[in-house]
Amino acid sequence: MARSPLVGAQVSLIMSALFSVILILLHFLRADLDPSWRFISEYELGDFGWLMRVAFFALGLSCAGLCFAVFPYSRTIRGWLGMLLLMVSCSGMLLAGIYAPDKDNKLHELGAMLDNVPFAALFLNWNLYRQPAWSAAKRLLALTAGLPLLGLVVFIGSLAWMLPANGGQPGPTVLAGWPNRFFILAHLGWLVPVAWHAMILNQSLMTGSTSLTSCSSDSCQPR
Repeated sequence: MARSPLVGAQVSLIMSALFSVILILLHFLRADLDPSWRFISEYELGDFGWLMRVAFFALGLSCAGLCFAVFPYSRTIRGWLGMLLLMVSCSGMLLAGIYAPDKDNKLHELGAMLDNVPFAALFLNWNLYRQPAWSAAKRLLALTAGLPLLGLVVFIGSLAWMLPANGGQPGPTVLAGWPNRFFILAHLGWLVPVAWHAMILNQSLMTGSTSLTSCSSDSCQPR
């Protein structure tokens, strides 16, 4: 159990890297899909659909891994809520990976709706910001907390602006493909730095080079 946070951070980083590599690769393998207006979910369709499924699974596991990584530091109401939202997001990404977009089956869309990473990031970073063990990462936490939410606002804003002009339907004139990619990359812009710091912190604890202490006015005792 003592190694779980360290392993969780490592899994989160590896899975984020796997997701990134696959997504980049698919832009070359599916050059027929114009990224300016086609969503990344559409890579699940066709001969290379299995790759996008693996990518969604990887992103979900990255979220789950981060939960394990920050669990020791998140036993507050904010922390529990953040971890709950992150695990809901994980289940949504797994669901999106199992079910490809289908006009008759809306389970892929349901999976997308379960993505609560923008709100999980806010609660978890707020919680970690107040933890003594994370004092060296306060700047990182402040800078990354709102990234997924910014991605969500940009993506939803682009749809709200362009969809009405096209009868509410996606198409070549609805250039929401890049905002869609920015939204998902904003997830990684939060997941990777937080998981990286969690890995460094947990490695230090495992090797005994760092100890968490609670100090009174005249003494410090290990927790």
